[in-house]
Amino acid sequence: MACSDFVYAEDTLDYIIGSYRGDNYVMETYEPDCYVRLDAFQGIIYKREEKRDSNTIWQYGFGAVPNVYGLMSQVALEESGVFSLRRQPYLDLYGQGVMIGLVDTGVDFTHEAFINADGSSRIVALWDQTIQDGQGTEQFPYGREFTQEDLSLALTMEDPFLAVPSRDEVGHGTFLSGVAAGNEMPEKNFSGVAPLAELAVVKCKEAKQAYRDYYGVPEGVHVYQENDILAGIAFLMKTAERRNRPVVIFLGMGTNMGSHDGGTSLSAFMERYNRVTGVTMMVCAGNEGNTRHHHWIARKNDMMDISVQEKIPGFMCQIWWRTPGGLTIGLTSPGGQIYKEIKAVKGERRSFRFSAERSTVEVLFGESQEFSREQVVVLRFVDAAPGIWKITVNSDFDAPNFHAWLPIQNFLPQDVIFLDSNPDSTINSAGTATYVTAVSAYDPVSKSLYAPSGRGFTPTGIIKPEIVAPGVNISGPVKGNRYGTMTGTSVATAIGAGVAALFMQNYEEESLNGIGVREVFIRGAMPRGVPYPNTEWGFGILQAERSVNGY
Repeated sequence: MACSDFVYAEDTLDYIIGSYRGDNYVMETYEPDCYVRLDAFQGIIYKREEKRDSNTIWQYGFGAVPNVYGLMSQVALEESGVFSLRRQPYLDLYGQGVMIGLVDTGVDFTHEAFINADGSSRIVALWDQTIQDGQGTEQFPYGREFTQEDLSLALTMEDPFLAVPSRDEVGHGTFLSGVAAGNEMPEKNFSGVAPLAELAVVKCKEAKQAYRDYYGVPEGVHVYQENDILAGIAFLMKTAERRNRPVVIFLGMGTNMGSHDGGTSLSAFMERYNRVTGVTMMVCAGNEGNTRHHHWIARKNDMMDISVQEKIPGFMCQIWWRTPGGLTIGLTSPGGQIYKEIKAVKGERRSFRFSAERSTVEVLFGESQEFSREQVVVLRFVDAAPGIWKITVNSDFDAPNFHAWLPIQNFLPQDVIFLDSNPDSTINSAGTATYVTAVSAYDPVSKSLYAPSGRGFTPTGIIKPEIVAPGVNISGPVKGNRYGTMTGTSVATAIGAGVAALFMQNYEEESLNGIGVREVFIRGAMPRGVPYPNTEWGFGILQAERSVNGY
């Protein structure tokens, strides 16, 4: 079998591993069926497994398991209250010479928002990870890459999709691409923020069934694996390098899983390259601020109650802590069956059966992630019965600092919430890296915060989000050469990415990196609320003119 066959095979599991010891070490230690190096520090291995249960998924430790990500916007086609973007007339900047990259659901390359006046494509690269023809890219053995020439030639054909069989069936990536860099269309009352920036897009393949089952993601929900997102970012980096362009890479996906301190493989990868001259990374803050999916424990002995509305196939809860010493947990089912004093033993996996409810809770005491000092307890509920599930947490330390998260709303078929929840520290896990800019959303009409926006700060005190941008009823390109609206922090991040491209064009001689762009955002942000910065608005509302002109 070719390497690409294992990438798509449902009987093959994917792992994110450290590659800094060299390829020979990886091959000898893991004996993978397929191995792809991301960079000098990280790689992806693919292994065919007879069993694809949690024991097998966890075999290389918690940090090797890819997180899964969902889309962070809601589509709404009604026209009331639409906020139409405009290129900023007071800035003589269009994004020329800068590339904007996105890993998402793809892009409708036939939409007028992405076609030049001469009929050629404005998209300089499109990698569709879902096409299984074995061609791959220069770096990765799966999917298919289309160049600007391929796309432009396809646009001359009666049916462009015969030459370039890549479609954005969801529309999310098309919308975000248009908001960031779509053409100026005065007759359609629309313009992207950086309408002359180059655009590169990765259509991310959907997660394998084993990871859907492991995380309890319902059928029909769009879900993407962390390793494929990492590969997409690496592709965009290589494309920008090949074209000798500064690049802004942004993500409109999010997850609640992970330590929320920049320690996941994805956030660490983005943080590493955000420091490179000419590279800026941006991530949406997520839409979990009002979902009641975060619980904070600051007492030595505490209890958290999880309410499950109806019986569901499963869900996951992760408890993270950094304080010294160990802990024990207890589990009580809605019917009153109790397991007491389950002591945390690093690397241990145990399963607890609740007979009356016909439910099971798998418990993993995980080792610290490769890029984090945090420790984790993973609670995986299988066939979770309705009612109140009680988890007691007892710490050996007098002043503990535990944080627990449930999955994002997209991944729960019914309401699953903490009864005593905390709206803070709900930033999308990928956006918690120290210098990667996290963007939250507000309503530009009412001037109020978009209620679901993820809130800071991180558990380690890093100020997040950095900025807040328009994200409610924003206009953008949708299927059929039309324009509709979308709401969410991913839309706000697309606006932020377009503005970042203008910054990078304006400061070209100074060769900004992502840290510098973040500081430019902060310098011009319009403060909202007291104290400043705060957990909801960060450093304030995005103000491009103030940032570029230094107030």
